Amino acid sequence: MRNLSKVLLGIAVVVTLGLGFFFILLYRTISVPADANHDTTYHFTIEPGMTSSSINEALADQGLIRNALLANMVVRLMDWSHIQAGEYGLSPALSLKEMYEKFQEGLEKEALHRITIPEGEDLAFITSVMAPITDLTAEELLEHWREKSMLQNLIEDYWFLTDSILNEGVKHPLEGYIYPITYDFREETYEVEVLTRELLNMTERRLEPLRELIEENTLSIHEIMTLASIIEGETANPNEMPIVSGVFYNRLDIEMMLQSCATIQYILEERVIHVTHEMTRIESPYNTYNILGLPISPIGNPSIAAIQATLQPQENEYLYFIGDIFNCVDGQTHFFTTFEEHQAFYEAYLLPSYNAGESVCQ
Repeated sequence: MRNLSKVLLGIAVVVTLGLGFFFILLYRTISVPADANHDTTYHFTIEPGMTSSSINEALADQGLIRNALLANMVVRLMDWSHIQAGEYGLSPALSLKEMYEKFQEGLEKEALHRITIPEGEDLAFITSVMAPITDLTAEELLEHWREKSMLQNLIEDYWFLTDSILNEGVKHPLEGYIYPITYDFREETYEVEVLTRELLNMTERRLEPLRELIEENTLSIHEIMTLASIIEGETANPNEMPIVSGVFYNRLDIEMMLQSCATIQYILEERVIHVTHEMTRIESPYNTYNILGLPISPIGNPSIAAIQATLQPQENEYLYFIGDIFNCVDGQTHFFTTFEEHQAFYEAYLLPSYNAGESVCQ
């Protein structure tokens, strides 16, 4: 009987401790922010019809909450299901309770400026759309983004920026590090450094989930962003990006020039439909037709799909590829193991359109 009492007492203690731990978890989920010291505001969208589960997964993916499963449990227990679609400004310094209070109250103040940066665009484009909210011209904003003192401060504060952006010959130091997405700005004008940090905060938020893969890669973060920007320049199809990435790694492994037309486009003042042989002879640290390895810095600002493809390339035996940009066959990128196969496909299906500068496909 005495042994039974001890067993029951032991069970009661375990249950009590378990319940206590469970309620502590719930309390932390409800009231404790993911990062009380990180008060930067990020853009968060609730689409019509989104469930609380999908909202919590998105919050966790962006690092705004710690655990989506616990958040789901809390939302059900607290009956926080009356949420409104819209654009919200959220910070990791907000608790889950504070976030759901926002979702139930409704829309944030309407953004004064909504600016979309398409995937792969370069800093010339980005400064042209961002400059108006700084009361500067695009060229003036570019000059600010070349200031060494500010860049050194940014390098100290952001783990993904390194001294490589300061290398001599780099066209635009922050090229590759402004994440392409739609930004909502709620102030009339911004100081350059404030705007810059808002943009880099978004980049940090997007890169943080990939940080372990980035640190394990044989390429440096600067090289990863550079290769990702080239992949983005070669194909807009996320399904093709890992294959293109595999091709470039194959070329790097055998010390073959990358020969990316996207790098030539970056050198030219205006984009062209067909990169000529003469263009591939331009002297530049970005011309992958006459330098071995990667160019000196990124040639655009890559999407997360291109970055993931760089970190997780598809293993293949391809060394060549060409995009069916005129939709003469199927509009896809085609891959080949030999130059002869590549050239035969090009001459049979694409050459007339490339020469004409427009589709003349039959």
